[in-house]
Amino acid sequence: MVCVVNIMPIPNYLKVIAYNERQKGDFTSFYLKCKCGCTHFHIYESYLDKNEKELCKPYFDALERSIKDGYFSNCTQDENGVIHHWIYLTHSINGPKEEVIIPPKPICACIKVIKVKCSECGDENIVYDSRFCGYNGVFNENLAEKEYNPHFKLKKRRDNMPVEICISVEHTESFEKFSKNVPCEYSDYTNAFLWIVIYSIDDNKKKRKLFEFETD
Repeated sequence: MVCVVNIMPIPNYLKVIAYNERQKGDFTSFYLKCKCGCTHFHIYESYLDKNEKELCKPYFDALERSIKDGYFSNCTQDENGVIHHWIYLTHSINGPKEEVIIPPKPICACIKVIKVKCSECGDENIVYDSRFCGYNGVFNENLAEKEYNPHFKLKKRRDNMPVEICISVEHTESFEKFSKNVPCEYSDYTNAFLWIVIYSIDDNKKKRKLFEFETD
């Protein structure tokens, strides 16, 4: 009996700078190498500016309350298709409950973009963009989110030196199985990973987890 192992792919948008691929279970790990040959990068992450934080605060506060207040929460949909968020004040679903009003989600809320910049030639590459990468990103139809222009800040280290980057992504299904349920091109499948973890490796070979995102 021949055992067939499904090789999980590297995301299509990272293939040109990925090397030293390894697979363990559903996760594929790889390092980054710039087109110029350099393997060290500075890392930048998106952030909300002051005005955006103020705009998003009511939305995030309501989400936090719906999770922390009460013993548990759920959502219901009325006859008009409106979603209502409820927190229950006891352990019983038949007990008293209170509705939490979730304001409309601002365009800039929950968008996260990570990019790297080569320490030698300065070339930049996006390594994760929640609007385009991962399952939700690949099948995201929100055009307003896609047109948003994020702000970036350098993720600083104490010595401010560039680092190597290791990325690990999760796919749980082969392309054949995935595409039966979600018809798509192979390149979209490779980008529709379910989980991504981004690590840095310093010159002392110390590995540090920088970011982790579930994408479905």
